[in-house]
Amino acid sequence: MRRGPAGKMNIFTKVMIVIVLMLIPIIAMYNSSNKTSTRVVEQELLQINLNRIHFFVEQLDVEVNRLWRAAFVIAADPDTLQLQLRTSSEPDYSSLETKRVLLQKLDMQSTSFEWENDFTVYSPLSDVVASTNMKQVYDSAYFKDSVYDRWDYRVALTDRGPEKAFVRVLNTPFESLTKLGDPNLYVEVTFTADNLVKMLDRFMQGSVGQPFLYHPGFDPIMSRELDPELINAMAKQFDTMKADNPSEGSVTITFQDEPYLVNYVASSSLGWYLVDFQPMQKVLQPINHSKLTFYAAGLLLLLMGSASAALLYRNVQKPINDLIRGVKSLRRGAYDHRIKSGPNNEFHYLIEQFNLMSEDIQTLIDKVYAEQLSAKESSLKHLQAQINPHFLYNNFAYIQSMAQLDRTKVIIAFTQHLSQYYRYTTRTEQQLTMLAEEMDLIRNYLEIHRMQSERLHFHEQIDEDMLSILLPRLLFQPLVENAIVHGMEGKRGQFEIVITGRRIEGGWELIVEDNGVGMKQGDLLALRHSLSLQASADHSLGLRNVHQRLKHYYGASSGLVIEHSSLGGLRVGLVIKTEVIDDAGGSDRRRYTLSS
Repeated sequence: MRRGPAGKMNIFTKVMIVIVLMLIPIIAMYNSSNKTSTRVVEQELLQINLNRIHFFVEQLDVEVNRLWRAAFVIAADPDTLQLQLRTSSEPDYSSLETKRVLLQKLDMQSTSFEWENDFTVYSPLSDVVASTNMKQVYDSAYFKDSVYDRWDYRVALTDRGPEKAFVRVLNTPFESLTKLGDPNLYVEVTFTADNLVKMLDRFMQGSVGQPFLYHPGFDPIMSRELDPELINAMAKQFDTMKADNPSEGSVTITFQDEPYLVNYVASSSLGWYLVDFQPMQKVLQPINHSKLTFYAAGLLLLLMGSASAALLYRNVQKPINDLIRGVKSLRRGAYDHRIKSGPNNEFHYLIEQFNLMSEDIQTLIDKVYAEQLSAKESSLKHLQAQINPHFLYNNFAYIQSMAQLDRTKVIIAFTQHLSQYYRYTTRTEQQLTMLAEEMDLIRNYLEIHRMQSERLHFHEQIDEDMLSILLPRLLFQPLVENAIVHGMEGKRGQFEIVITGRRIEGGWELIVEDNGVGMKQGDLLALRHSLSLQASADHSLGLRNVHQRLKHYYGASSGLVIEHSSLGGLRVGLVIKTEVIDDAGGSDRRRYTLSS
């Protein structure tokens, strides 16, 4: 929320608050009405869908009961009685004729139903079977564990192969012909679960629900269009829901972060539940559309009000804000800040005079700033020209000792490295150089030390495309010199230096690692802190000077990184960010390209 110079809300903010306060009671009233409508629709939809699945279950029960009653008709048929009274001593033709007539009647019974079904009659006395199912083998062992009091759901072998089916057996005892309690006739009725799948397919037409038949301990029977994984997950939810009302019910639940209307009714004939999950988003889509239309109208009203307030903001509030930001920019030192001219109104003159004042101030500041930059360049050249005299004395001492030993070749090689080293370091007219030239200087410097101490070893791992990068002269060499001076002294055995270079996001880095004596954690923290100090204790090209030069050339986001190395010593590197954004007060930082 924007506020004026004195901390008060500006005119534009006040107008927007008034518009929002006007819309709040309207939106609140509509939300209350929408919730009531949604609740009423949910109740009606639950009742309507409950009636639909009641009708479906009644149709299912009627068809199942018709099949079961057909079993009683078949059991009372005279040909069925003849079949169970036949004995093995009668002629084969008579037995076959009775079986043929009975099969015709079984076929007629089977085709009179809309569902695909099978009827089977078996007499254990005569061991004769008549069935519309030619694939299954029927005998006394098959009917030993038959279910009489309910429909058994299992895999049955039919003419189409193994299928899940509902099976129920009727037995008729005749006490005059057999022992009391032993059946002398079995009548089996079978219909496949595919009949119920087809009914569910028709039931789903014109509905957004996901109906399925469910019984604990069995896989759900569902339409072919439904996702089995989703239905199995819903079936697990249903086990907990039906506890309150085991016969039928209607509830609203949230499943997988989506609300559902759930209706269920139990089948009296099969004992299975018909469960229907209806997604609320699809059911309430018309109401949601109406709600979105209302919100769109409210948004349009808000936009129209905002447009009216924007006119006031553009002609009054924006010029005031521009002047305030301009004054703040001047306080931060951004003397090049200018305000763009807006509408030609009362504020145009104030903005024009502010720009003239800023231009005059910047002209004065630039004159002083240019003199400061010239002084900084002189200071850098002075630092570059100050070569460590101890390094030079040590080299002369080494040359003298080699001359006394009459090692002419060593002296020649040593003086070549030394001359190339000083030829590079004493050139002050050019402030920038390529990384390849800086690396030649470092190799000469390391060779000079390696010839004096054979335990020194160094390695390079620099990307080839980085060798053309431009950087200030003598910026990287002090890191190698620091590793030699402070890391090698006190280190026993072989001393290794590893130089690596790689590109990073927004720039690149050059790292020097060694296996020297390293530093304690407290000393390392103190060294990091000293890098930020502007003054240096000496005038050498030490780490502090390198850090300050990085800040000077590339900006505040660049600098030195000093860490413990995995080799055992220190890991010191240049981190240079080339994408530098000047601060509000301007910047004297120079920008250099990454390649020559």
